[in-house]
Amino acid sequence: MAPEAITSIRGIGPRRAEALGSLGLFSLYDLARFAPRDYLDYTKETAAAGLEHGRFAAVRVTLPAPAKQVRIRRGLTMTVARASCGPDKLELVWYNQPYRAKSVRPGMTALACGRADKRRGVKLINAVFYDEPPGIVPVYPTTQGVSQKIVRDAVAAALRALEGKIEETLPEFIRARYGLLPLGEALRALHAPESFDALGEARRRLAFEDMLLYCLMISILRSERKKAPGTAFRTQGLREEYLSRLPYRPTAAQSRAMREIERDMASRAQMNRLLQGDVGSGKTMVAMYAMYVAVKNGKSAALMAPTEILAAQHYETLRRVFGEDAVLLTGGMRAAERRAALAKLAARPCAVAGTHALISEGLELAKLGLVIADEQHRFGVRQRAAISQKGSAPDTLIMSATPIPRTLSLLLYGDLDISALDELPPGRKPVVTRVVPPGKREDMYRFIGERIRNGAQAFAVCPLVEPSEALEGVLGAQELYEELSKKLCCRVALIHGRLAGKEQVAEAFRRGEIDLLVATTVVEVGVDVPNASVMVVENAGRFGLAQLHQLRGRVGRGSQEAYCFLLSGADTGAARERLCVLASTNDGFEIARRDLELRGPGEFLGTRQHGMDGFAAARFASDLRAVNEAREAAELIVCAGGAGAEALVEKARKLLAEKENIVAKN
Repeated sequence: MAPEAITSIRGIGPRRAEALGSLGLFSLYDLARFAPRDYLDYTKETAAAGLEHGRFAAVRVTLPAPAKQVRIRRGLTMTVARASCGPDKLELVWYNQPYRAKSVRPGMTALACGRADKRRGVKLINAVFYDEPPGIVPVYPTTQGVSQKIVRDAVAAALRALEGKIEETLPEFIRARYGLLPLGEALRALHAPESFDALGEARRRLAFEDMLLYCLMISILRSERKKAPGTAFRTQGLREEYLSRLPYRPTAAQSRAMREIERDMASRAQMNRLLQGDVGSGKTMVAMYAMYVAVKNGKSAALMAPTEILAAQHYETLRRVFGEDAVLLTGGMRAAERRAALAKLAARPCAVAGTHALISEGLELAKLGLVIADEQHRFGVRQRAAISQKGSAPDTLIMSATPIPRTLSLLLYGDLDISALDELPPGRKPVVTRVVPPGKREDMYRFIGERIRNGAQAFAVCPLVEPSEALEGVLGAQELYEELSKKLCCRVALIHGRLAGKEQVAEAFRRGEIDLLVATTVVEVGVDVPNASVMVVENAGRFGLAQLHQLRGRVGRGSQEAYCFLLSGADTGAARERLCVLASTNDGFEIARRDLELRGPGEFLGTRQHGMDGFAAARFASDLRAVNEAREAAELIVCAGGAGAEALVEKARKLLAEKENIVAKN
């Protein structure tokens, strides 16, 4: 179906078309697929006495007098109309809409639909008049010059013009198997649902299609990567040789992951594997084995970390395993050190740890055979692709310390093979986690002081460096540093992302020269201090569950019992629930599952981070049923083909090419 321009709708000229274009609306079909961001329930009338503050409602009112104009201040006027609903009185109020006064006729009776405000009397804000309940009213994203009425009218006109012309995009056997609405029916129900059940079915149909396209893209990408030629590494005897250099034995999960990596590296296909595990599960030890295999085969291995602190820490570990073949490369190095590192990397195969400096122009890595990206959620596709281009189809290993439920990881990383470290090394004690109310702060300080006097070290983390007027009551790291320096008789230091010499501060803390480190989330990733046994998180309700779990993972790495204190103020119910979840378990995979339940797939994943932008599925899929069904349907389409399947596969290929072009340009 050739797309018909949006200007074919009466009332949409060039200027309005330009405004709608800023919302991505250029054709009638764009309008038909333009999903509302919310819906107002005006299916039944509500008495004035039954109004709930902040909720939208439809109230049958009588207006005894004309509306009045009230000037609040320059640039803000208010149109007010007195109204009655049976024996109850209320006011209808419109802000900066003086034309509304013309719609108020003394003695008229109408159904007023708007938002209830009960702070000073009973009001209905920005009400719209109807004769009968309008039902379920869609609320669309808008922009300057485009009101809700303009979008609603344009969508309704587009649906009328497209009646009987909307081509089905899913094969009949797929729709029948999963009980999905035809596309035309789903789009009509999306914009003008007769009931919330009908709306749910429409959303499920559209979510399914978007998820299906995403799964097909992943399937295509996986198939292409499996065909990509890689290096067949010699692995015989190397695992035993590597383990003999370590002071401890691997867990069963670590051994399993090493075997999986070994099998990949020994094959002629390019390795693309995700290594995910809980905080402290030993991912680095497994990744170092992959680097050991590469270097022993005469290839360079690069480990890219998100911070200079973590890169330096990895370098110290590499030195213990590779000796002179270990190299550090970060943006903050002195010029002479950098030149020496670059010369060494170009001259012979090495094991290098670094930051984004590893993808800088002019860097040569001799015979690059392996790329490892640590903390994958902090690196985009572009960064991983850039470093991979420095070698000839190097194997790729991605490490993530954010546990993700299995069903979701199969969707997100469907183009990667997955190794999960689902157990902790023996002897690791669970961190005792407590939610601390404001009244117990001084007791907590006394406890921390006692622990430090007994030789322990502690972290105190704040969400901000300095207090912000926009976030009233949120303690800044600078302010907390000054307070704790006075309250506790110990060596206190401050570290944050803007601090010059932060690597030196982190190193001093590691050496035990600092007792209490006040920080922002710069310490969230990779700061490994076995002697640190107390973590304090200020305004903990402002952090997500995964981030809190990462922060807690900075302590409890030694033999002594560790504590995590979550300072909670006037948090929302959702924030309190997150803190209770963290206090109840130390299992990262269980925390990820609960986080998914609390936030839903879209927010849990972060659509920008995982490349799902442009897909309505993350917004529509309130549970994982659509995910599972779409993955199954993608496999059926790839295997069975048939009528309609080829078009879907071709569409998925085009979407994949578009995304790869965007990555290449950025």
